[in-house]
Amino acid sequence: MNVKKMKMQLMATAASVLISGVALTSATYAWYVSNHTVEATTTQISATTNGFILQIATADQGPQHGGEQTSLAASTKGGRISPSSTDNLVDWYVCEGWNGEGKVTSYRTPTFTTKAEDPNVKPGQYGDVKDPHYAYLKSEYILYTITETGLADVYLDASEGSPITLSANGTPTTDTIPKSMRVGITIQNIKKNADNKYIDDGEEELKIVYAPYEETGKGNDAEARDGWTCIGNSTDGKLKPVAVTYPYIYATTYTDQNNQNWVATKVGKNYEVSSGTQKIASSVGYDGVKMRVYIWMEGTDADCVNNAAAEDPATYNVNVKLAGISAE
Repeated sequence: MNVKKMKMQLMATAASVLISGVALTSATYAWYVSNHTVEATTTQISATTNGFILQIATADQGPQHGGEQTSLAASTKGGRISPSSTDNLVDWYVCEGWNGEGKVTSYRTPTFTTKAEDPNVKPGQYGDVKDPHYAYLKSEYILYTITETGLADVYLDASEGSPITLSANGTPTTDTIPKSMRVGITIQNIKKNADNKYIDDGEEELKIVYAPYEETGKGNDAEARDGWTCIGNSTDGKLKPVAVTYPYIYATTYTDQNNQNWVATKVGKNYEVSSGTQKIASSVGYDGVKMRVYIWMEGTDADCVNNAAAEDPATYNVNVKLAGISAE
């Protein structure tokens, strides 16, 4: 096996961001009903090699050059989140109608709220401005190096176990939330404009979707199907559950459905990635790239079902770890 190695020195603390105050709506849904608070913490492990340190900051902050030995922390506040479904993080669907057995039979694209309608609008927001719903939670970060001499390839870091973990605060009374959660990671290039501010450059690329648990069984849809599904246009032109097309990994399975590995591991002081390991970002430099983390409850998941008794008092943290390896 062709293995790529680079000696690393892990920082004592991790760069982290916090998404807090996310509560699932208590309205009636055939996919899911409850009233929970979900807190998601996205963390990136800083590492040094060949004189550079991979860092993370919120997109609003931009690259924080100058604090070379400091792992940065940032926080964002989320909103209430309802079940939804997507195959590309662009086209989103929510359930609209269901039959006498409680099975979902129709779907719609939510009309997302605009800034003109709500000056404080958040990504994924739809419905009544006074009582909004959220199809997904989105946070934006910048990955960058602190010197102009090194480029880093960025991988999911499995050196201490799963690179994406879900932990509960308090005592959960249901496993509905962790078993139907999805975490998607995208990358987009950025550049400086005439005002020396960073702006998006090119298309946003969905890299990988992670689920804390393996998806098995059928969801609560009239035309449900086994496995990883989402709502999409089928061959008959109808919106219904279809197989996902995005690459996915789950639990401790880090090879996707296309047999591509997505993680770096650590042996001693060396990170190792086998030939062909998929990168979250390539050749990240001084100006950095934008990374977005999406969190949603996949409505077609077999575990995302209506459960009026599930008044779970627990909150949940999502932790994402990344490793930077010197780009060749």
